Amino acid sequence: MKPRERAGVVHLALSAAVAVAVFVPIYFVWYPGVLFGAAGGLRLFLLIAGINVAIGPLITFLIFVPGKRGLVFDLWVIAILQIGALGYGVWVLFDSRPAYIVFVKDRFELVRANQIPDELLAEARGGIYAHSPLAGPRLVAARWPIDREESTRLMLASIAGIDIQFFPRHYVAYAADRAVALAKSQPLAQLRRLNPRRAAEIDRLLERLQRREDEVRFLPMRAGKAVDLTVLLDARNGDVLRIAQLRPWTYD
Repeated sequence: MKPRERAGVVHLALSAAVAVAVFVPIYFVWYPGVLFGAAGGLRLFLLIAGINVAIGPLITFLIFVPGKRGLVFDLWVIAILQIGALGYGVWVLFDSRPAYIVFVKDRFELVRANQIPDELLAEARGGIYAHSPLAGPRLVAARWPIDREESTRLMLASIAGIDIQFFPRHYVAYAADRAVALAKSQPLAQLRRLNPRRAAEIDRLLERLQRREDEVRFLPMRAGKAVDLTVLLDARNGDVLRIAQLRPWTYD
């Protein structure tokens, strides 16, 4: 192998190792399970990895000439630019990571860390919801306030597109409202009707969950403007069992 080829291969191997190290927290912590694809983690990661794993080593291959004057400086510039691009990409993934999965009325809503205005986080100061979680999305419920003034404020905010799921001060532990979620849930027979060509996939999900069909119910989950998921619940107590990439309702 020629020195130029060897340098390119070494750089490629190092870049791939870094990409794998970055992949671990993204997939297993920030965007777990189906959220990796549904919430944009896969698309952004492939873009970051593609740029860093392909372009950096390619430039090294093109410029590497043993004994060339300024070669070390050139390699440092490539490394710094590559690290900068990687750092920026990871920050974008971190900043837009799923922070909360919020049960609201009759569905779940995915809330990203950068979707909650700072002033609304500040209102929850002193509580457990004052900061977006770092170790993966947290399951909560949002309760509509009894106070008339606060209720009016929420209605006005919803007109501007800021619904109750973006108000951490109104969060409660999901366990406190899981009976409500269970009461609003639907049987799997309805999920099968909504996904007529995916019966085998639903069967496999039940097998993995080790549940009979009558032991599982479901609720819709909105994960973005054009992304809907299905949350599977334990029919006995309303516990969340799994989030699946299945159609949860009828589209007009």
